[in-house]
Amino acid sequence: MPAKKKAITKKTTKKKAVKTKAVKKAAVKKTPVKKKAVPKKVAKVVKKTVKKVVKKTVKKIVKKIVTPKAPKIKKIVAPQEFKAGENIVYPTHGVGRILTIEKFQYDLVEEQLYVIQFFQDKLTIRVPFAKAKLIGLRNITSKPSMTRTLSILKQKPKIKKAMWSRRAQEYDQKINSGDIKQLSEVVRDLFRKDDQTEQSYSERQMFQVAFERYTREFAISSDLKFEEASSKILEILNKR
Repeated sequence: MPAKKKAITKKTTKKKAVKTKAVKKAAVKKTPVKKKAVPKKVAKVVKKTVKKVVKKTVKKIVKKIVTPKAPKIKKIVAPQEFKAGENIVYPTHGVGRILTIEKFQYDLVEEQLYVIQFFQDKLTIRVPFAKAKLIGLRNITSKPSMTRTLSILKQKPKIKKAMWSRRAQEYDQKINSGDIKQLSEVVRDLFRKDDQTEQSYSERQMFQVAFERYTREFAISSDLKFEEASSKILEILNKR
């Protein structure tokens, strides 16, 4: 009788071992299901935000291109005091002629200019209408006024006892003043006859500039050629 009881106990232990194996397999299957659900939701949110940003940038660019402001050109209005073909006097260059009148535009500003050619310097410059008075641009001296300046040439030279550098500065101011009376005074004071003492190079150069400017204006006002006007003025200077 005791031998039969031992056999029964061995069978029961085997059945318990099989049950534990089944529990382990069920636990392994549940873990991968939870991991797959998370990345799908994140990807959808990213796609939506990208689309919104693209639409906004396109709208802003279109607005900037559609509304440009055209620049306004400012016109400087000034009276026209001289005509094309007219002779004038520019203080620092002497007698010149207005070749034409033209419009000029710079930095959104438009104004009219005198195009002037000078006989003495063989130079062409442009003067805006608005700056003509400020520069001292003037008409040729009338014939009666020009004739009165000849009396200044008949006078004896008035030379100051100051140093030449100071006198040269005064003469230069008179030459470039644009005043025909002051110009005639320089011609009177710097003229030297052949039998008189020699002048320095700077004195001769200054006399030549003053003499040529005065003679050109005298020729135009008296309706003479330059050579005729020059010989007439030299005759007056040599007789004093």
